[in-house]
Amino acid sequence: MAGAEFSSLIRPVTALLLGAAILLMGNGLTVALLPLRADAEHFTQLDIGILGSAYFAGLMMGCLVGPAVMTRVGHIRSFAAFTAVASLAPLLHAIFPLPIVWWLLRGLTGICFAGLFMVIESWLNAVASTETRGRVLATYTIINLTVVSVGIQLIQLGDPKSFELFSLIAILFSLAAVPVALQTSHAPEAPKRAKLRLAWLMSISPAAVFGCFIAGLTNGAFWAYAPIYALRSGLPVPDVGHFLALVVLGGAVTQWPIGYLSDTINRRTVLAIVAALAAACGVGLYLARFGPPSLIFALGAGYGSMAYPLHAVCVAHANDLVHPKRAVEVSSGLLLTFASGAILGPFLAAFTVQAGGPGALFLQSASAHAFITLVMVLRLLLRPRPLGPRQGDFVATPQTTPAVFSLDPRGERKASSPSSTST
Repeated sequence: MAGAEFSSLIRPVTALLLGAAILLMGNGLTVALLPLRADAEHFTQLDIGILGSAYFAGLMMGCLVGPAVMTRVGHIRSFAAFTAVASLAPLLHAIFPLPIVWWLLRGLTGICFAGLFMVIESWLNAVASTETRGRVLATYTIINLTVVSVGIQLIQLGDPKSFELFSLIAILFSLAAVPVALQTSHAPEAPKRAKLRLAWLMSISPAAVFGCFIAGLTNGAFWAYAPIYALRSGLPVPDVGHFLALVVLGGAVTQWPIGYLSDTINRRTVLAIVAALAAACGVGLYLARFGPPSLIFALGAGYGSMAYPLHAVCVAHANDLVHPKRAVEVSSGLLLTFASGAILGPFLAAFTVQAGGPGALFLQSASAHAFITLVMVLRLLLRPRPLGPRQGDFVATPQTTPAVFSLDPRGERKASSPSSTST
């Protein structure tokens, strides 16, 4: 019966999920292509760093303005408008390969994608019930992780120096609007604007705030410079796509096993161990930068498998300490904290890569992850175990917009009393 109920739930939003898959495929190709073309155009390392920061700055801005657009014109028109504007960006990237133009275009793309993700996520939330919310979120997360990997592989279809791949991105962005525009079901209400209340989040869990910020810092730097690292390590362009896809898939495979482990023991212990392993893989990637491709691939998969679950475990840890009614607010604030780190990460990595070459990206990452381990160990020594409500279940979520957390089933569970214990 549950399966039939879930099928009947997903059927009305199949077109929406199809549009999301096409959109994410184009985005996967974008994040692989832009650093390679920027390097070919002889952008400086700082230029490339700002390029990475600009997207996340736009994403954060879009999280604040997206709800207002949806309130004014509705979800379907908002999706159509955002995809139309986003489709212009890759074409303009190809026509005007200039740093300042690319910075503005990446910021604009970030704003558009925040709006697009909000349309998708708030729509899914509207059709989900308390019983199906977790499965809807899991379905969306799986689509998010796997389709981006497929999109990255499209880098093999052309030369980054040519116009074709940019045109393909524009085609995918435009095509994503078709299934959504043909939707016949009613669109939901617009999501609320997210608020970043750093002092309040710090009072709940300094460990979670710090972990999310550092996870954002390493994630933003990775997408700005990892394609260049792979290329400068001697990998041909097709293998650059394989390397990036393995990192993403590594993170997809370990989300739930690491989450399950964090459900059974202290989450800060899990964070300390996972961050230490991510740091070890980062050092390995630096040392293997001129080694055999198989070693780089293996270390890349290991890095992704440890680095990418960190954000979700931090969110789960913070949500253990608050009343369920505050779960969406906490998760949304931590996502904006993650985005703040992602804005800073590529900018800092620019100086690291300038001084030590593309491989130094992973030395910076290793240092950041080692710092997470140190902080978690110190927090464990200061507060051996949390004093809040019983530890809840881990939930894997995509790092898109705060609207996704309305699907989080943790906000539906009942708790006896709220807690503000700092851990």
